[in-house]
Amino acid sequence: MVDAWTELEEFIRKEAGEPLIGKLDLTRDVDLYHDLDMNPPHIDRLLKQWAEQFNIDMTSFDLHDYYPSEKLGIGSFLAAVVKSPFSARTREMLGGHALTLGMMEEAMKKGRWQE
Repeated sequence: MVDAWTELEEFIRKEAGEPLIGKLDLTRDVDLYHDLDMNPPHIDRLLKQWAEQFNIDMTSFDLHDYYPSEKLGIGSFLAAVVKSPFSARTREMLGGHALTLGMMEEAMKKGRWQE
């Protein structure tokens, strides 16, 4: 029987592709946005495909918890960038939370996304 990590690693390698230079090093700490350079719309599509393929209940998942700046219009986004050096709340809004392969593996083991 193949374990969740092996299945996830194979899925991500297929979706992310290999980098132009070097090898794609996947660990449980790899973040989809920061480490794999995926943008939020790509991440959204990837997670929907992943959830369908591995039968993961995503009812408690909200992409904006991880990438809150994605729902801002350009004006609001630029205003937030200007405020960010002075406001911890604004920095948190722009930064969101990590979305890692380890979190995806845990969801595969449980069959559902859990915060």
